[in-house]
Amino acid sequence: MKRGDAVKKKYIGQPIKRKEDPRMLTGMAVFIDDIELPGMLHAAFYRSDYAHARIKSIDVSAARKRPGVVAVYTAEDFGDYWHPGPLQVPPPSAIEGSTFEAKPLVPIARDKVRFSGEPLAVVIAESRYIAEDAFDDIDADLEPLDVVVGLEKAMEHDAPLVHEEIESNLAALVKQVVGCF
Repeated sequence: MKRGDAVKKKYIGQPIKRKEDPRMLTGMAVFIDDIELPGMLHAAFYRSDYAHARIKSIDVSAARKRPGVVAVYTAEDFGDYWHPGPLQVPPPSAIEGSTFEAKPLVPIARDKVRFSGEPLAVVIAESRYIAEDAFDDIDADLEPLDVVVGLEKAMEHDAPLVHEEIESNLAALVKQVVGCF
């Protein structure tokens, strides 16, 4: 028997008893959603249905008046605290002939929606259900913009730009050479 075959025979394709199964199967497991603390509040994010849109206005005044809602915030409410977060993927070290357009995600959309599901507002309420019900009270006026679906289409000359300040939708182009040539 080769080295490693014993390990393969013992684990690969074999059932492995999990430690958490008894708690889950008997209803004794505790999940994050089960935790209740005194005075605990819940946050829910109101998200865009559009993949690409200009934000004309977001009216959250009715949502703020809903019983049980503690606060509702949009990007405008954050003022100077609103700014892009850190890069999700750091740029590669400088490699000759490579480009990298660093566009970090913003915490909540301001002026423009750049992907479907991007947060437009956050509701803080006494329960998750109240927070989600407050979505019905939010009036977001969005102007749909042209979208691009697929990498090849995104790179076409006349493709709608996700970030207008960049001349194309190319986020990164990294050229690497491996070995000796």
